[in-house]
Amino acid sequence: MKTFVWIAGLSALMLLSAPVQGQESATTNSTVPAPAKKASAKKAAAKPASGGSATKTAEAQGQHDELGTGALENDAGGLSNPHPGAQWFPEAGFGLFIHWTMSAVHGGADASWSMLANKSWLGDGTITPNEYWGLMKRWKADQFDMDKTLKAAKEAGFKYAVFVTKHHDGFTFWPTEYGEIGTRQTFAGRDFVKEFVDACRKYDLKVGLYYSPPDWYFDREYRSFSLKGPYLDVNHKPSTKKPKPAGHDEARAELVRNHVRELLTRYGKIDLIFFDGGRAEMPNSEIRKLQPGIVINKRNKDVQDKGDYGDSEGKPPEVRFKGWFEFNDTCWPSAHWAYSASDNMDDASTVLCNLIKMRAWGGNYLANVGPCGSGEVLPEVYAVWREIGQWMAHSGESIYGVKGGSYPEKATVPVTVKDNVAYCFALPPHQGYVTLQDVKAPKSVTLLRTKTPLQYEYTNGVMRLQLPPALRTRLPDVVKVEF
Repeated sequence: MKTFVWIAGLSALMLLSAPVQGQESATTNSTVPAPAKKASAKKAAAKPASGGSATKTAEAQGQHDELGTGALENDAGGLSNPHPGAQWFPEAGFGLFIHWTMSAVHGGADASWSMLANKSWLGDGTITPNEYWGLMKRWKADQFDMDKTLKAAKEAGFKYAVFVTKHHDGFTFWPTEYGEIGTRQTFAGRDFVKEFVDACRKYDLKVGLYYSPPDWYFDREYRSFSLKGPYLDVNHKPSTKKPKPAGHDEARAELVRNHVRELLTRYGKIDLIFFDGGRAEMPNSEIRKLQPGIVINKRNKDVQDKGDYGDSEGKPPEVRFKGWFEFNDTCWPSAHWAYSASDNMDDASTVLCNLIKMRAWGGNYLANVGPCGSGEVLPEVYAVWREIGQWMAHSGESIYGVKGGSYPEKATVPVTVKDNVAYCFALPPHQGYVTLQDVKAPKSVTLLRTKTPLQYEYTNGVMRLQLPPALRTRLPDVVKVEF
């Protein structure tokens, strides 16, 4: 039985200090008003600043319904992993998700899901499965450069990366001995997974592999390519459902087991595996035998071993989660997993704000990028990463190796804590007071970016301050409070 090791729900600010009664104001004679009434956690979890959050939520829920992966937000009862080799995960905070699929050749069709007609969500392109798989004939990889991409990711402050090794479309990004479509048939056996893993190790990023057990190519003759309405075949023509031949489902399950064994034995140490729609075809216990200390998400549907962390997709969590947790979010492009020629791209402020909200509750943020058909990550994405990296250079200590603070229960802004330090985040467009309740008198209060000392008020266990407009930026500003 796994031991719950992450401190959840308990006020981290209260851990590092207790209220000091009768302490006089440290720097001003101003009267500190009574603390504001507690805001609900649901109200505190703001939606992403861009990317069409309602559309993203509807799309993600429709996809989860089809795969049977459950609710968008599910902490699965407070999961964690006590293995010493897994403790990097809650410390890391910031991960990069990479979805590069054949749909990028099209530019207006998302990964795999564009094959399905009559979707319940809006804004997604639709092409027939045969048109989708036909994109392989035009697919090139002349600008796929994991060394360049992950070097830039490291400089931006990402601590781990998760690469899609096979999506629901069935295409494998390594030269597997099993299956019908993949790099062995399309890219002369080029091993994109190895290129990814090698670059992760070169730039000291933890290695994560995404794998989808559902395989719509394997099942193409025996499933409908319509989410509702009439049964549609691979050309979106009305058809009659064909019965699966004897042993078909077991053959797919064995395909999954063979794939996962290859992924976990060919590339050395794998730090994380991200299943999407599994039915424990490969039980988590067998995975842990092959890779001791590996971190496993909750979506393998293993009733004996539920995995190590809960997640949210398409929208940030609305209530404070328990245990290890990760918010998976479409960022580049804003509303799709794979490359889109017409979608927006998230800016640095949006990404940092979502990251901070997750860290303030002790969770991780997995930001997705979709390279274009050639494999190139667009220059505009690298520009955003550079801006994030510049912010991390002065304020990254507030993100890594921290625990969540008591926001919104005892703070007016998101807070992370580390030892005897609290980091308070003034997110755009916050203009009000930064307030902490039930804390000792601070020893110092500074703007982390510039190390500028800040004036503050302290009375009866409550510290508050207001950042001067001249010190604000259009990115999150961090106040470092040392006790």
